[in-house]
Amino acid sequence: MTAMNKPAGGAFLLQLERRVRQLQGTDDIVCLLTQMLGQRLGAQQVMCFDVDQKLPAPALLHAWSDNQKFGAVGEYILGDELRAQLLDEWLAACPVAVSDVSHDPRTAAPATLATFARLSIQALLHVPIIRDSRLAALFVIHSRSVRLWHADDIELAVHVSERIWSTIVRAQAEEQLRTLRSDMERLVAERARAFGRTWKVSPDLLGVLNLEGYFEHSNPAWQATLGWSEEEIRSTRFLDLLHPDDLERTRTGWAAAKQGQPALRFENRYRHKLGGWRWLSWVAVPEGNKVYCSARDISVEKKNAEELAAHHRLAVPPAPTSSLAHDFNDVLQTIAGKLQLLQTSVANNEQAALQLASCQAAVERAATLAAQLLSRRTDC
Repeated sequence: MTAMNKPAGGAFLLQLERRVRQLQGTDDIVCLLTQMLGQRLGAQQVMCFDVDQKLPAPALLHAWSDNQKFGAVGEYILGDELRAQLLDEWLAACPVAVSDVSHDPRTAAPATLATFARLSIQALLHVPIIRDSRLAALFVIHSRSVRLWHADDIELAVHVSERIWSTIVRAQAEEQLRTLRSDMERLVAERARAFGRTWKVSPDLLGVLNLEGYFEHSNPAWQATLGWSEEEIRSTRFLDLLHPDDLERTRTGWAAAKQGQPALRFENRYRHKLGGWRWLSWVAVPEGNKVYCSARDISVEKKNAEELAAHHRLAVPPAPTSSLAHDFNDVLQTIAGKLQLLQTSVANNEQAALQLASCQAAVERAATLAAQLLSRRTDC
């Protein structure tokens, strides 16, 4: 049995760290660490497997060999017999040191020995890496010859294996972070494009007001609705575009918005660039030092409502006033009195008497109608 000299671990680790500091890439660092570990231990092969939930087929992350002919990398890892023998020790974070595979009961199964013989393996050292109570990685060190693994050998292998795995995990985390950042940037870009499309094609007037009352941003619907360009909107206080009759109550609403109170369905009139006014219905939400606004053109709705009201006024004539009804009734009473006086004058004239009776009947009907109108007015 070959007995390797105990390495001067402290000096070796200092040299290793100096060499590592000269490198930048993760692959270069892992290559250097596995090479220096293998050469220091006099091994012929050092391999690093990513095991986490991947048994019985762990992923080989890196392998170093002394460039002499060697068997297929990591083939024996998949052997059921060997895995069954060593799994408990791996999970307990215990390094597995086998000085002679043919005489160790853990590796003496015929199928396992046949694999080792084919791969020219006489001794091995396994260093398990446990993270969150799981077997995260396994470092495998092979020797072509029977050899004794000193405690210092094992301690050094554990230290360097932990160093290698930390480097790999950090690189994986950085790659995941880059991927996440790339995904986030892509998502933000997609949402920005979607927002940009919505901003451009929305028929509603969208804008961002600063506290001085100027629109810092406005969408194309402003020009489509009011005729003003984006630059004209940006350089004009919104209050200067308002109908004079709406100015005072809009000032009140604007003061409330600057105090953090949103406005819902606030209606006012804006001047069109070519003349005339457009009714707008607003939603304004303050946030920070900005007020985010959305307005809908309701000019057609307002016009339709006014036309409907005018039509209603024409269809329902106003009821007469009480004074007019009383005056009409007084006239009727006078006429009735005069007709009564005429009765004596026409008593001997049958034709005139008939006409007088007809007039009196008409006066009575008119008096009845006047009384009904007075009664209806009183009920209202």
